[in-house]
Parts: sequence; C-alpha cells; structure tokens
Amino acid sequence: MSEGTDRDMKWFSSLLLVLLALWLGGCQEEDDLRSSAQTGFQLTLTDEADQAYSRTAPSALEKPLASMFQLRVTDMTGKVAYSGECTESVLVKEGTYNLAATYGDNPVIALDEPYYMGTLENQQVITGQMTSATIPCAVANALLSVNYNTESLQKVYKDYAVTVSVGDQSVEVEASTGESAYFQAGSTVKLVFHGHLLGTGQEVSYDIAEPVIPEDPDLKPFTNIPAKTHVKIMLGTDGTTSSGAGISVEKVEVSTVSVTETLPMELMPKPKLESEGFENNVLSFVETEKKPAIINLKLSSPLQDIKLKFDSKDEKFAGLVEKEYLLSNADDKAAVENALGITLPEIGATEGSLDFTSLIPQLMTDAGNTVSSTITVDVEANNRWASEDEAVNRVYTLKCNKPEFSIAVDERNCWSREFTIDEVNVTAGDPETIKANLVYQYYDGSKWIDCTTREAVKGRIQQFTQRAEDISNKVYKVRALYRGVIASAEAEATLETPVQLPNSGMEEWTDDNYKNDYYSFNPWKEKTDCHWDTSNLFTTRHRHNSSFLGISTMAHYNGFHSVSYTPNAHSGNLAAEIRSTANGRGNTTGVDAKDYNKVAGELFTGTTNVTMGTSGFFGDADGSKDTYERIKDVSFNNRPSALQFWYKYAPYTSDTWQAHIELLDEGKNVIIQKDYTSSEAKGDWTEAVVDLDYVDETLYSKCKYIYVIFSSTINAGANMPYQKITQTFYIQNGSALSEMSFDDAYVGSVLTIDDISLVYDK
Repeated sequence: MSEGTDRDMKWFSSLLLVLLALWLGGCQEEDDLRSSAQTGFQLTLTDEADQAYSRTAPSALEKPLASMFQLRVTDMTGKVAYSGECTESVLVKEGTYNLAATYGDNPVIALDEPYYMGTLENQQVITGQMTSATIPCAVANALLSVNYNTESLQKVYKDYAVTVSVGDQSVEVEASTGESAYFQAGSTVKLVFHGHLLGTGQEVSYDIAEPVIPEDPDLKPFTNIPAKTHVKIMLGTDGTTSSGAGISVEKVEVSTVSVTETLPMELMPKPKLESEGFENNVLSFVETEKKPAIINLKLSSPLQDIKLKFDSKDEKFAGLVEKEYLLSNADDKAAVENALGITLPEIGATEGSLDFTSLIPQLMTDAGNTVSSTITVDVEANNRWASEDEAVNRVYTLKCNKPEFSIAVDERNCWSREFTIDEVNVTAGDPETIKANLVYQYYDGSKWIDCTTREAVKGRIQQFTQRAEDISNKVYKVRALYRGVIASAEAEATLETPVQLPNSGMEEWTDDNYKNDYYSFNPWKEKTDCHWDTSNLFTTRHRHNSSFLGISTMAHYNGFHSVSYTPNAHSGNLAAEIRSTANGRGNTTGVDAKDYNKVAGELFTGTTNVTMGTSGFFGDADGSKDTYERIKDVSFNNRPSALQFWYKYAPYTSDTWQAHIELLDEGKNVIIQKDYTSSEAKGDWTEAVVDLDYVDETLYSKCKYIYVIFSSTINAGANMPYQKITQTFYIQNGSALSEMSFDDAYVGSVLTIDDISLVYDK
C-alpha cells in the first residue's frame, strides 16, 4: 500500500473513532437520562372504583405485583419506550406517552385466571420531573360461576360437574372447588351438566340451554359476554327425564365485577390482626377499670378458623390455661365463650373481632401485684394462617395493675368517741366497684379492726363503746382495704379529749365583802382562763357610787348580789343560787324599781364587763346608761354532745328560766347552740339535758370557745315579776357557813343549779 493510501486510511480510522465516540457519547447521555431517576413516571395502580393499590400494585397482596402486572409505555409514534414489570418508577425521556398495564394471559378459557388491563393516554413527561401517573385497572375478561342446589341434586347424583366450553376449549367446574370459568370478553359459552346417578352409577349428561331472565328477556347470559361480567347460575333438578331427574337453571345473576372481587385466592393476603386499646400489643389497665380491648380480624375472604390460647395467673381462668382452642371445635368455642364471657365470630363470616372489653374488669391483681394475662391468636382465611408471617406478633398481653385510692380524715370529723373517715378517693380504677368491695379499718396498736357503719353516712365511723373519758388512745391509724388485700396509704385520726367545765359541782366560791354587811360572790377559788362568772358585778355596781362632797352613800335598795351559793346542794356541799333582782344603782324608791335594774340572775362561762354610763355632780345617781357585757372568752377545744345539770326552780308568780349553750370557732362564729327553758316549779332536784342536735353528714368546725349561761328569768325589764323580801344568804366562816339576811331585797324567781356536766356521746 502506498504512503498516501496509508495516510488516507489512518485519517479515515481516526474519523471513524471520533464518530464512534460521538455516537457512544450520545448513547451514554441517553442512558444517563434514563438512569438519573429525574425524568419519568411515578406509578400508582387503582381499580375503577379509584381504590389505590399502592405505587406498584395492591398493597394488601402478598406477592409483589411488580412481577405480575406488566407495563408498556409507548410514545405518540407507537415506539416502545418501556416494556416490562410495573415498577414503582419508570424512567423515560421528555415527551408524551400512552401507558398500558396488564395482568394475566387472557386465556380463551381457564379456571380462576382473571385478566386485568388499565390504560392511560397522553401523559406528558418533562425533563427533570417525575410525573405521577395513576392507571385505573379493570377486569378485561369475563367469568361464569356455577352454584349447585345440593339438597335436590344429592338425592339423585353421587357426583356431578359442569363442563364450560368456548369453541374447542373447555374447563370443568366442580361442585366442591368453588372455582369459576374465566374466558375472553365477547365469548359465547356452552354448558353441559354430567354426573353419576345414585345406585346404578350410570353416567348421564344434559346440555344446559341458555336461560331466559324474566327481568330482561333480551339479555342472553351465555352469548357474547362482555368484559368484567360475572354470570352466576344455580342448577337443580326438574324431574322431567326418563331417569327421573333432569337439570334446570333455577336462578341467574349477571353483575359487573371489580379487580378486588376477582383476585385469585393465592394472591389474596393472609388474614391480619389489628387491635384497639392495645399499644404494641400490650394493654395496661387498673383492676376494675373499664377499657376497650378488641382484636379485629382483617379478612379478604370468609373466616375459616381461629386458634386461641389464654394464659393467666388469675384463678378464675385456671381451667383455660395451657390449651389451644379451635373455633371449628364446638366444645372449644363454648368453653372459651363461657369462661371469658365473650362471643366469638362464626366460621364463614367476612368480618369479625375478638372483643375482650367485658373481660378487663374481671381481671385482678395478685394482692396488688401486677398480673399479666396473654392471648395468643391465629386466624385462617383463604387457606392461609396469619402466622405465616413470622414477624407479626400475635400475642396480646393484658397487664392488670393495682387500683389507686386514698383516704383522709378531716379533723372536723374527729370527735371524742368516734371519727369519720372521708369517703375513699379513687384515682385509678372503677369507683363503684371498689367502693362495693371496700372496708375501712383502724389500728388499735396491735391489730387492724373494721370500722362499723353508721346509717346515712357516706364514710365509715368507728364508735367506741366505752365512755369518752375512759378512752386512753387518742390517735389512730386508719386505712381503706379493697377486697381484703389491697390497702390504701395510712392516714391518722385524732380523737378529742373530753374535759369538764371548771367548778362543775359549784363547790368553789370566794366571798367579796366590799362594804359593811354588803357582799358579792364569785364562783371560783382562783380565777383562771376557763372560769364561771356572774351578773353580780352589775347588780352590785352601786359599790362605785360617789356623791356630793365625795361622801359614799349606799342604801340597801341600791343593789344586791344576784348569784350566791347555798348549802342546799344536789351533791357535795354547795350549789349556785341564781335570783332575779330589782335592786340597783339609781333606785331611790325601792318599791318603784327602775326597769333597767330589773335583771335576771345569771351564771355563765366567760368574763363580766360593766361600764358606768354617767358621772359628774349628782349625775352618778342615774344607772340607765350603765352597760353589762358578757365576754365569751372561755377557751375550750372539745365538742360535747349535750349539757347536763340538776336544778330547782321557784318562779315568782308566772315566770320562765333558761339554760343556753353554744360552741364557737376560732373567729367566735357559732358552731352549734341550743336553748332549754321551763316555767314549771321544781322543789326537788330535777335533771335536765340540753342536747346539741348535730346533723349527720354536716361538718362542724373545731371548737375554740364555749359559752354556757343559766338565767333565772327570760322576762328581764318592765315585765319582770319581783317582790320585796328579807333575803337569806350564806357566807363562809372557816369550814362552816354563816347565815346572813338582807333588807330590803327586791327579788323575783330563783333558779338553783348544781352538778353541771358535759356529755360526750359522739
């Protein structure tokens, strides 16, 4: 070869390499575009009812439909841009495309072989974008199902089937399989019944004529059957043949079916379990609590069976443990339903659930310790068990925890002999159930004792049988106990300590000889914070008189003590004698006593405060503006249930005496009070009881002060009856008493009091 020729060949080879590189580069550019995942389709399949199957196919199906549905993508010239499995995304170049998705081979005729097709046209793709494409799919072939009237057929035939033919191809639709014949849309089918007679075993066959549908006489159910059409026929005997039983079409139904109705059994998903009330298959609850506990069965075909196992430490369910129960076994079904109080679904149901909600309140802890019960479930449908998926947790745990409740004791509910525990406060659990199985207890230092119930009280009350004064233990631990084993936290109840008023026997007195033969009396030996006082400081206020030139004048009619002691006692040596008086400051006539001096004799707990209302030259003779105040300042920290005492009463003409008791709180507000009055003369010692009428279920404040007063009359003032007499009284002379007399005394009714006591019955 010449040198020029050789140069030409080298030049041509170089040019060829350049062109090849450019071509390969172009191909690489196209491959880069196709593999960049930036330009193409993002796919979703649906059926005609617009039920999305997922990006690739029905998500509920077990097998990946990417290997089932085929996708063909063509541009507007008919050139194929993609043909293969229906994947989640398909990469193509920018342009406009038609898409077709198919499933199956569209056989002339076959058993249970549906053919699906879906198309989507004029879908535009832009460079750098993934275009969403939803392809609606439908059944593209037709099907026929045969149902058999077994009651009539089995009287004549020992076995039977129907041959369904399209042209020269056919399939057998047997009675036991439940299969359907699928064939290409627009086909005309021929049906032949054949079977063996009972007894002889003779084989017979009958052509099944195309039935007439009364509702639509023009419809030919076996001729030119359209796509997605489902023909259902019911066959039975008609008794018209020489053998005694021909075949007739008893019923015909023609309907349109969807993809989901025709999916082959092997493609249908395993049954699944979904729960309500559980979290990660665990339901925690408190004993007695009511919570939903439901396991729903997600079925794609009728229920075939359930396996159920229930394990629990609860003795009520001991008969169920360590055994697996089958729904298909009638004895097993009855045992589970009776023991657990639930209703199981029926075999053949297309939906159902295991509802353990009513079981939850029946489960109990082990004396407050958490108890776990487990339910193991397996479900069979479309010939598959849920347990085929080993990753699925089919064990459900019911975790029963102890209830939470507490009690308290309001100090206002603690008395001298009894206390009331506040009604239990249930913070976790069913209050009604817990209260129905609850007792209240107190600890006596050695053992827990059940409290007794007092009617009309929500809480429980312990009432001690011994006297309040004899109860040595004042502080008690208390608790609530549920079903005898679960206790609340302890609280404390502190009883009040009953005490009596000072000088209750009226034995302690001091004499006040303030002038000559003028006396006053005080009901104490030593005045303490808690003491009795009298109206004497008011009825003898004349002792403070000062008249003209400072000369003290005291006339008998100016004053007289209203309260003194007497040896005529109920018990002991002395009693209190309380008399109405009309003597007093400013009374210069005696007989014509001033109304403001007509006062009751009073014995009371507290302090007397007397204020002189006038002063100045001759002005101090007038007592009309004098004031007399009873200060309720006797501290007392208990709440008695009654005031008891002994008395005599000598009314002058017609009169009425009174006893009054009231308890006061920290702010001197009245907690409770009660009056006792009588007009009946009593020459002998008579017992009186003034009950404080506490009302059940009412809270009474703790007591801070007590006020008790005895009054010789309730008619003080203008209407008070009195008379002028010589009054006898006594003074202490060492260990003896000396009798004294006072002229003139203006005295009305006389009340004698002794042996005062506070009763503690509550």
